[in-house]
Amino acid sequence: MSITIKSMGDSINILLDENVDFEAIAEDLRKKVSDAKQFFEGASANVSFQGRKLSDVEEQSLLNIITSETTMDVTLVDYEAPVFPTLPPPRPAKERFADPVTDEPKAIKVADRQAINYKKSETAYHHGGLRSGQSLKFNGSVVVLGDVNPGSEIVASGNVIVLGALKGMAHAGAGGDTSSFVSALALQPTQLRIANIITSIPSAPKKKNEPPIPSIAYVKEGQVFVGPL
Repeated sequence: MSITIKSMGDSINILLDENVDFEAIAEDLRKKVSDAKQFFEGASANVSFQGRKLSDVEEQSLLNIITSETTMDVTLVDYEAPVFPTLPPPRPAKERFADPVTDEPKAIKVADRQAINYKKSETAYHHGGLRSGQSLKFNGSVVVLGDVNPGSEIVASGNVIVLGALKGMAHAGAGGDTSSFVSALALQPTQLRIANIITSIPSAPKKKNEPPIPSIAYVKEGQVFVGPL
């Protein structure tokens, strides 16, 4: 078989063999979903195709096979990290602030800004929340545009950023990088890990209708600290 189907909660990952012709992959998928028609009947799932690059036409063709052979409600999820253009190197200060007439550096009235240390990593973006039983793992940083609910987990070798409420398990720096961090608009994980340090964050008492404070968790001197963003 040129495909492998893995189901996790309401997510279905379909691994495609990059060395097999697309026509054979399409036929194998048709046979697989047809044989397992009862398993897919009436289900609703997020589907991701992995293992090879598909054109829009090929992707739609595979989705049509699933929807024609089953009554499953399908949503396509793409876990590939977006590719950003390479920025040009910064120009020298004299070139950036030179007077066009005298070619002399202009006086800069603002105070010198402190250089910020940062690190580069690949980033995966997940549009939508994670429900109980769902797991998102990536060799790099992960950004989730939604809530991460109890029973779900995120494991990343880089940072974990949740633009929503983090109520599941989050593991940043899974490869041992203690400089990684976890941040969320509402940081309420059932368990939080950074590198090999495991901790939990007790719920702080708050006033009625008081919104949560966006927070960040990071490692300092071997301990996890939490502070506002």
